[in-house]
Amino acid sequence: MSEEKTYHANCLCSEVKFTLQGEPFHFVICHCRNCKQVAGSAFMANAMFKPAQVKVIEGRDLIKEYADSNTLTGNTISRSFCSKCGSTLFIAPAGGGIIITHPSLIEETVAWVPKKEFHNDQRWPWVKEITFQPKKKAKL
Repeated sequence: MSEEKTYHANCLCSEVKFTLQGEPFHFVICHCRNCKQVAGSAFMANAMFKPAQVKVIEGRDLIKEYADSNTLTGNTISRSFCSKCGSTLFIAPAGGGIIITHPSLIEETVAWVPKKEFHNDQRWPWVKEITFQPKKKAKL
């Protein structure tokens, strides 16, 4: 039996470091305005892990939280970030049980493919819908 892969991740300034044990149980793209604002981009890529899979190994004292209560669902979510460089680190929805982080923080190359898009009604018109069908290999 093979061991689960450990991914190493850090913020922009590398003062906050954490590991992810194993694969995310879900990987999605979110188009909600809040996620776009936090990401500073057209969408946010969100990898969902169980709390036991996430371990902060350095810089815990630099992690600050923002309680985002202005959400489409009305539920408050916790958005954690590095207080030194501002990198978004984690999102924790109300109720616990899920820690969301972002592939851009991970040192290793990941092969994850998003399985869903959330809040498509807020997708920018120039961002194409993701096709979730598996790509077929060419037969030569």
